[in-house]
Amino acid sequence: MGGTYFDDQQEIGPQGLALLRKVLADLFRDQSGASNADEELGLAKELVALFKSGFRSEEELKAMARGITIESHQHD
Repeated sequence: MGGTYFDDQQEIGPQGLALLRKVLADLFRDQSGASNADEELGLAKELVALFKSGFRSEEELKAMARGITIESHQHD
């Protein structure tokens, strides 16, 4: 039974934090218009949740987070 199990309680190490910081900065820079602190916090929480659920590449995290951002703006 191969595969990787990601423990939600596992600490995020320095490399993971650096990746999350870079992805978050890129997403904030790419956003059109002004975002508020609540939206930014929500995006940061989503990125951490995605990372903990197994998404570990910059491309995956950005694609998933952009999908979440687009969905949230469609409901406004």
